[in-house]
Amino acid sequence: MSDRRVCFTCGELLRTDDVAIYLKLVSRAAREYQCIGCLGEKLKCGREPIEQLIRYYRESGNCVLFR
Repeated sequence: MSDRRVCFTCGELLRTDDVAIYLKLVSRAAREYQCIGCLGEKLKCGREPIEQLIRYYRESGNCVLFR
């Protein structure tokens, strides 16, 4: 079994930010994840607001998922 994580919707290879924002916005207990594009579609907000949240959490230093 591969340790590479892929989006369960489109199969895209996931980065650490994809996984972290999914855990933050959807469920900390998740074992499958979506890429930012598919998550944006699911949440009906698009990609840009999610990327802005990632920047915010990374710059604030307050969320352990983005350190």
